[in-house]
Amino acid sequence: MAVKRISTEALIELSLATVRTELMPALPPDKRYAAAMVAHALEIARREVGTDIETPIWSLLDQLYDAGEGNARKLAADIRSGEVSEVQNPGLGINLRAVLEAELAISNPRFLAARKTTAG
Repeated sequence: MAVKRISTEALIELSLATVRTELMPALPPDKRYAAAMVAHALEIARREVGTDIETPIWSLLDQLYDAGEGNARKLAADIRSGEVSEVQNPGLGINLRAVLEAELAISNPRFLAARKTTAG
């Protein structure tokens, strides 16, 4: 008999539902905030599993640096110093926005959705 393996997304979803429906209501009021933080962390983990956050940043770094030379910290320092700018790298702002949107899709999708609604 083959053992079915539950997907990571389904496992996180099941854990999240259990925390919300079974654990949180049974907790004393002073422990519900901690349970809400656990539920929120599970929501973030669920979104992170289903999102490719690495592609936008690596795509940007590959455009600006030789292989293995760039990272987010170096990019930030180079932007602050003026070594990397929109003048030298047209599209830098668009690419940075793509990185930010990928991160917001995980950390704060409601803000991202509201921002897209008001912008478009």
